[in-house]
Amino acid sequence: MEQQSKHLARAPFAKARLPLAMACALSAVCFTAQAEEQVLELGATNISGELDSPVGEDQGYVAKNSRSATKINTPLSETPRSVSVVTQAQMEDRNVQTISQALQYSAGVQAGFYGEDNKQDWFIIRGFKQANNGLFMDGSRIYSSAFYSWQIDPYMLERIEVLKGASSVLYGQTPPGGLINLQSKRPTAEGTNEVGVQYGSFERKQINADVGGKLDEEGNLLYRVVALSRDTGTQVDDVDAARILLAPSMTINFNDDTSLTLLASMQKDRSDPQLQFLPSSGTIEHNPNGDIDTDTAVGNPQYETFERDQYTLGYELNHRLSDNWDFQQNLRYGHMDLELRQLFYYGNLSDRVINRGLTYNDGKADNLSVDNRLLGNWFGDRWENTLLLGFDYQQLKIQDRSPNGYPNFGVIPPLDIFNPGNNTPIFGVPVGNDAPIGDFALEDKDTRADQMGYYVQEQFKYDSWVFLLGGRFDKSRTDFDNQTTGVGHNVRDEDFTWSGGVAYVFDNGVTPYASYSEFFLPVTDLNTTVTPNKPFEPETGNQKEIGIKYQPVGLDAMFTAAVFELTQENVKKYNAGTYVQLGEVRSRGIELEAQANVTENVSLIASYTKLDPEITKTTNPAEKDQAPANVADEMASLWANYKVLGGPLDGLAFGGGVRHTSSSYGDNTETLEVPSFTLLDAMVSYQIQDVRLQLNANNLTDKEYVAACDYYCWYGNRRNIIASATYEF
Repeated sequence: MEQQSKHLARAPFAKARLPLAMACALSAVCFTAQAEEQVLELGATNISGELDSPVGEDQGYVAKNSRSATKINTPLSETPRSVSVVTQAQMEDRNVQTISQALQYSAGVQAGFYGEDNKQDWFIIRGFKQANNGLFMDGSRIYSSAFYSWQIDPYMLERIEVLKGASSVLYGQTPPGGLINLQSKRPTAEGTNEVGVQYGSFERKQINADVGGKLDEEGNLLYRVVALSRDTGTQVDDVDAARILLAPSMTINFNDDTSLTLLASMQKDRSDPQLQFLPSSGTIEHNPNGDIDTDTAVGNPQYETFERDQYTLGYELNHRLSDNWDFQQNLRYGHMDLELRQLFYYGNLSDRVINRGLTYNDGKADNLSVDNRLLGNWFGDRWENTLLLGFDYQQLKIQDRSPNGYPNFGVIPPLDIFNPGNNTPIFGVPVGNDAPIGDFALEDKDTRADQMGYYVQEQFKYDSWVFLLGGRFDKSRTDFDNQTTGVGHNVRDEDFTWSGGVAYVFDNGVTPYASYSEFFLPVTDLNTTVTPNKPFEPETGNQKEIGIKYQPVGLDAMFTAAVFELTQENVKKYNAGTYVQLGEVRSRGIELEAQANVTENVSLIASYTKLDPEITKTTNPAEKDQAPANVADEMASLWANYKVLGGPLDGLAFGGGVRHTSSSYGDNTETLEVPSFTLLDAMVSYQIQDVRLQLNANNLTDKEYVAACDYYCWYGNRRNIIASATYEF
């Protein structure tokens, strides 16, 4: 007990008092209740040196702590950065089917802005796109590139965390908007056992299971197995999707000082490409032939395919070296096999006939991520010091077979997009024949990317003050080799980034804070506008943020408000048929977010985001001072859940939500406007002993809308209803 007590941080406050009216004012949601002072004794808060799960202690809709912002088990109320957490209770009540759906109610996140895509999840965070570089799992990067992108099923997750803003100090190469960290389900001593079935729109059928518990009486060996099988259609004609998932894990507690958790997963997708690239004429602009139907397939599903097998194997090691030092190591290896054939819109021949291009990739990708951390903790009567020293390494290898550019349009028949049902041969191959295009059009390409990073972070607490300071040095390299043509290039970059923050934890639960952070993101392409061709400069930038967090005493809730300015420099832009690098984008904004278990039977989440995105430097004078394409400048959402406790309706629950996204632009000159949209979601469930019956509806009113445009346009998701039954044992 004496040794364990040395690893308990002093609670920064105790016996605080708060009128309930302040909670109503900050959340913008007032509840009729008697204003009554309550006294709450807060227990000790663990911050380091313990051998616990990195998932954190979630209670309903409210998360208490997170590791994403500091890589230390830190209370969210003491973290001088904006972090949004989607708990497992939120995901279960909304029955989310993708990571994009899970983040639809999070402040600052424009989720699924391309609509539903079975190849990849898409996000804009604080005005910046998160493509390939911003997705992490269990604290390690999910290393993706182009179409070799991972898609993680939310059923295998415990929670989802969004660290907003520049975040390179702890994670290396990251986009300016921040990162999304997915936390895997892992074994627990209490055990988890459930099986379920689902049926829904577009003939969706699914079975799933989540079982686990102790393998010995002492609880030193724990296991968990997550599995599902899904077969479904989509809102696009004749486009189907199937998935099989298996994710086993095991925790071995060797002794009080050493714990090892093994994590593995296997996911197989057998689908047609769902995301459709459409012209603006007939979607957001007038076309004399009318509107293009939301179920239109630009390609031919009998020729197209999307097959992806993705596997992961890794571990989390936690070893206590002494009373003051811990060693932690995360390692994950991932392998992907991919075959993709997809036709897409590539320009108009007339008001109703379009040209089409072809995406064709056949290959494999391997990635490795390892993160080593030394954690030191010391404290006195009024202070506490936590030192983090780390080294991480990330590697990605891709072997791809694909065309160099797009094949001659003469061999891809044009399409009447208002009458797309045709059986015209493609590349001289009869429809339905799976033979690929000829070898004459394909090239073998190898890519390897490596990153090494050394980082240090100091967290110091003195009375109610919290100080955070960190620095990192990164070295990255990318080697590209076209084995068919013999042409290749190498890119080498290195950079130092730093971050700092300060917070003050008042006794009444209010925590104002301020922070500064930087990011670093190499650009792997060559600048072909100069001779000889040279690598582009890395994209860099920083974030300045001030905010306030409020964790009221007597109410299980967290309210946050943040004001920020993000700047991205050396932005690479497509201009006149080639890429150039002379750009800067700035995004300013305010975010408000609330998560609350208001009473035993009422929970809610709410968010509001207001952005001012602006292109501040560009090679095109028409883009200067304009908003970047795709970025909505205002978003708001509210979800509430009510459970009936006692009486004849005991076990019945109702939930409902509303999501609003303002208009955006389909170009960088603010000339092609995409209308705003507001969507409604709903849920009803009934718990009968160990069985839970649930019905969810997304886009309840079946609103037709365009999610975004950027030369192409993409329809958003139509109404989707899913009925589920889950048996817990």
